[in-house]
Amino acid sequence: MVACQKTASESSHNHESSSQVRHQSAVKTPTKQRRHTAGNQKNSNTIISKLKRQTKTQLKYVAFGDSLTVGLFADTEPQDFAHQFANQLQKETGKTIQLTKVAQVGKTVANLALPQVRSVIAQQPDVVTIEFGTNDAVGGTDAATLDRFRADLTAVVEQLQQGTQAQLILMTTWSPANGPYVANDQAFDTQIKAVAATHHVPVVDMHQIWETDTSVTGPSGKRIPDFAQWGPRDNFHPNQTGHDLIARQLAQIIQQ
Repeated sequence: MVACQKTASESSHNHESSSQVRHQSAVKTPTKQRRHTAGNQKNSNTIISKLKRQTKTQLKYVAFGDSLTVGLFADTEPQDFAHQFANQLQKETGKTIQLTKVAQVGKTVANLALPQVRSVIAQQPDVVTIEFGTNDAVGGTDAATLDRFRADLTAVVEQLQQGTQAQLILMTTWSPANGPYVANDQAFDTQIKAVAATHHVPVVDMHQIWETDTSVTGPSGKRIPDFAQWGPRDNFHPNQTGHDLIARQLAQIIQQ
């Protein structure tokens, strides 16, 4: 089963206010067999294959992020993308998954990821999703701001790579298709992808989910008991469809 812990409390969200050839020789390995062998070798290097080969029976997954990682606004918290991904990891590996959320509403790389990265390292996780940038993007896209964001995100990734053996997965920003910060989000996504490329970390591009699909947010007004302290569902955060699609992208990533 998936066990969930929370190690960070929630606060206000800045952004919303405000994964055949015939046999030719008895001596050589048949082409079909060679292709099958190559395929097996490729599959053995996927994220999920590496996790399955671990000898421990329980894997630790830390979901590190802002309000999306908190779970806003799935129908229930156990249906949010982090829980769905934990369930997928359990299904694919056959191991128990311990999910811990280090997440707060409204937070950024600078005011949550950097201060809390040591607490994530201390847990010695096997998988970490890193979902920041959505709130950071509210601060503008001047060169200094983007450079600072990239430097801060780089520091978080490097500390996790140096301090753990965890499989890291970066995630880009979230917005409704017609959101006021779409241009900013794209600029921050470029920085996230650059950090991912430099440090050989796979990245979930959530922009592909929300760019043209208005059905992944809202409708506003419904009060979700698990998130009642944050008010009713809004038109910014992913709804259940949005969370389902984020979880699907994560499930695809681990097959790479």
